[in-house]
Amino acid sequence: MEAVEVYRKQLDTHLSNYKTLNQIEEQTKVSKVYIALAGVLFVSISVLFNVLHVFTTNVIATVIPAVRFLEAAQKGDVEGLKTFGFYFVILSALDLVEDLFYDYILYYNPYFWAQKLLFVCWLFFPQYLGAKTLYDLAAPHFAQLTGTKKAE
Repeated sequence: MEAVEVYRKQLDTHLSNYKTLNQIEEQTKVSKVYIALAGVLFVSISVLFNVLHVFTTNVIATVIPAVRFLEAAQKGDVEGLKTFGFYFVILSALDLVEDLFYDYILYYNPYFWAQKLLFVCWLFFPQYLGAKTLYDLAAPHFAQLTGTKKAE
């Protein structure tokens, strides 16, 4: 049990960096560790066992990047605007394919929602910024196709 307490303290220390979790902890008097674990458990059960899986995945895929896009806009961060603008292009294309082939996708891939969640998290998590990676790969080809110069 001591090992669990050590990990709980480490997680508590890490979660203290998040202002919103600290505010929720103050208001509810529930440890931010338990709040974070409940959130992870909810998302895991929701996506893996197909209970509110569409709602959960689409809220995570839309709300968090939208907030980060607005933060970049307020700061005047051109790189962030390009990254999250391209993120929404990718998300829209993914949603279009999903709408067109929904039955086939779920028939052949029952874990589609979990995979979509992992993919969109890879696209917008600051550690990975997959949308920036894909933008850097696609921008030269788009510029060549349209005859425009890639914005630096």
